[in-house]
Amino acid sequence: MDEKCRITVVGERRQVDLTVPAGAPIMTYVHTLARMCEQNDSDVMPSAWTLATLVGGPIAPEWSLAELGIVDGQVFYLRDVIADEYADPVVHDVGERVAEVTAEALDTPWNDRTRTVTVLLSGLAWLVATLLVLAVLLQLSAGVLADAGLAVGLVLPALAWVAGERGWPIPARLRTAIALCAVPVLAIAAWMPATGYDGGQSGGGHGSVTEAGLTAAALTTGSLVGALLAMVAAPGVATSGVSLAALVAAVLGIGLGLLRADLTESAGVVAVVAFWLLTIVPRTVSGLVAFAHRRAEMRAPVEPDGLVEAAVRHATRLLIVWNGALCAVLALALVALAAAPSWYAGAAVGCLGLGLLLRAGAGQLAAEVVPVAFASAAGLFTLVILGPDRLGWGGWVAPTSAFVIAAALLIYGFRRLMRRPGLPSMARPRWLTPAGSVLGGAGVTLVVALFGAFGHFVQLGHHV
Repeated sequence: MDEKCRITVVGERRQVDLTVPAGAPIMTYVHTLARMCEQNDSDVMPSAWTLATLVGGPIAPEWSLAELGIVDGQVFYLRDVIADEYADPVVHDVGERVAEVTAEALDTPWNDRTRTVTVLLSGLAWLVATLLVLAVLLQLSAGVLADAGLAVGLVLPALAWVAGERGWPIPARLRTAIALCAVPVLAIAAWMPATGYDGGQSGGGHGSVTEAGLTAAALTTGSLVGALLAMVAAPGVATSGVSLAALVAAVLGIGLGLLRADLTESAGVVAVVAFWLLTIVPRTVSGLVAFAHRRAEMRAPVEPDGLVEAAVRHATRLLIVWNGALCAVLALALVALAAAPSWYAGAAVGCLGLGLLLRAGAGQLAAEVVPVAFASAAGLFTLVILGPDRLGWGGWVAPTSAFVIAAALLIYGFRRLMRRPGLPSMARPRWLTPAGSVLGGAGVTLVVALFGAFGHFVQLGHHV
C-alpha cells in the first residue's frame, strides 16, 4: 500500500492542505492541485505545472515525494516550468545593469525622509547603548535600571503597534526596528535583579542555580518577552524569526541554569541543539514565513500579485541570516568544547564537526553551505591544534596531523578539479547525509557523558 504524505500547496489565489501519495510521481496529481488552487490555465497553451519549495527551483515532475525525502508538513508552491518558453529574449547591457544595482544599493538619495529615518535609528541605538553601558558599569542602582528598562521595553512595542494600527507614515522596517529594540532593553531589565545574586553561598547554603546560570536565564527570559511583544506590535518575518530564536535561547538558558552546567557542559548542549536546528532550517524557515504572512494578512490584507515572490525573497533572507547565526553560535561552542581537557568533549567535537561536513553538501545555496563548513572546520581545527596537548599526547602530534589534513584536502580538491563535472563519480553520494545524522547522534551521547551520566550508570550497576 502506498504511503501518504501531508503537504501544503500554495497557488496564486488559494492555499490547500491535503494528503498525496508519497510514491507517485508529481505529474500524476499536480494538475489536480492546480485546479484546487484555481490557477489560470489556457487551452491554447496549457501550463506544465510542478511543485517548488521556497528556497529551491522547480522539482522535476517525474520525481515522487518519497524519492525526494519529503516529510509531512512541507510547504510547496505551484510553478509553470514553460511559462517563459515563448517569451521574447531580453537583452541587458552589462554596464547598465551594474549601474542600476549600484544606484539601488549605494546611491540612496539623502533627502528629508532619509535624514529623519537616520535620526530615529540613531536615537534607538543611543537609547539601547545607554542602558547597556549603565548596566555593565553599574553607574546607577539595579532597581533604577530595571524600572527604566521595563518602562522603555513596554513603550517601544506599544509605539510600533499604534503606528501600524493608525496608519502613521512610518516605514514598515522602521516600525519593526522600534519593536525589536524591546528585546535587548527587556533583557537588561530582567538581568538587573540578578546582579546581586551569589548562588546562595553567602548564607552557607547551596542555591539551586549559580550566578552565571541565573544571569543567563534572566537575559534569555527578558529577550523572549521582548521578542513576543515585538511580534505582536509589528507582525512580520523578522519579528517571528527573532521570537523563535529567543524561545530556543530561553529554554537553553533556563535549562542549563537549573542543571548548574559549567562552560564545557553548556558548550556541549548548545552545540548539539545548534547541530539539530541546522538540519531542519529549510523546513522551519518555510513554515515560519507562511505563518508570518498569514498573520500579516489578518492584520492588513494585501494584493495576491507578487505575494509568492515576496515570500520567496523573505524566506531566502531568513534562511541566510538564521543559518549564519546558528553557524556562528555552533562555531563558538565547538571551539570551547575542543579546548576542554576532556576525552568526551574532544570526541563530541569530532562527531559533530564531521557530521556537519557530511550533511553540508545537501544544501542548495552557497550561503547555506559555506557557513556550516566554516563552523565545522573551526571546531575540527581547534581540536587538531589544541586537543593533543590537552589530552597529554606528544608535541609532534598536533602539527603533523594539521599538515596531513591540509595535504589530503589539497590533493582531493585538485583531483576533483581535473575531472569533468558531468561524470557519475562527481555526484554527491546519498549515504553522506545519513552518515552525518549518525555522527550527530553519537555527538549527543558524548555530550550526555559530559554530565557524568556514564559514571552514574556504572555506580547504579554496582549497587544493583
